[in-house]
Amino acid sequence: MKVTLVDHNTNALEKLIFSKSTRLEMSPYLFDDIKAWPLEMKMKEVEYIAKTIKSSWEFLDYTFMIEGVSRAFTHQFVRNRQGSYAQQTMRMLDKTGFEYITGPGFLHAPEEALDLYDETMETINSAYQELVNMGVPVEDARGILPTNICTNIMVKYNLRTLSELVASRSSPRTQGEFRSVMEAMFQEVIAIHPWAVLFLESRKTVAAKELDQWIDAAAEGVERTNLIKLVDILRS
Repeated sequence: MKVTLVDHNTNALEKLIFSKSTRLEMSPYLFDDIKAWPLEMKMKEVEYIAKTIKSSWEFLDYTFMIEGVSRAFTHQFVRNRQGSYAQQTMRMLDKTGFEYITGPGFLHAPEEALDLYDETMETINSAYQELVNMGVPVEDARGILPTNICTNIMVKYNLRTLSELVASRSSPRTQGEFRSVMEAMFQEVIAIHPWAVLFLESRKTVAAKELDQWIDAAAEGVERTNLIKLVDILRS
């Protein structure tokens, strides 16, 4: 899996402040004034914006290319109605020799389970190739392809949508592949906009990540009071 931030707003910090400040001063010249502010003044304003009404967050857009993920993941991903998506087609492309995702559950399953999984994928690939060679259009032959086949997808979210998605998909109950993608998107954004951590990493998000780490590591000796504190944050 690979996530790449391919486009984002220029002057994003100033645009965020401008979109909030126009409530009091509706003037295009205000944008130039804000760009001239010292960084300390800008950051103080952004800290305020991160704690107030989220409508101004919608003016910042981020576009990502996400490669090597399963269609099982993208079926869930595109349910978010506030994003724009462009996904690699299986209707026109010959997918002979396709790659596929193997879920982490196989790490704890008998070795025979993984063998069966891989053999089944190979059988599907062979059958698909044979159908195409027989002259069956790929748009019809694709009907036998597995849901864990690898795909690529491009997505655009505004900062508000991204913040809500990061928060909602930080739960340990979320599919592992989904959490991995969201973490990679988070890292891509804060690499170019470090201040965006104020919008993307809430107390609930941090608590969910910590709880997930403890569960994955099957941590022993974790103080019960700390665990209760995390649960309380997630419930609030």
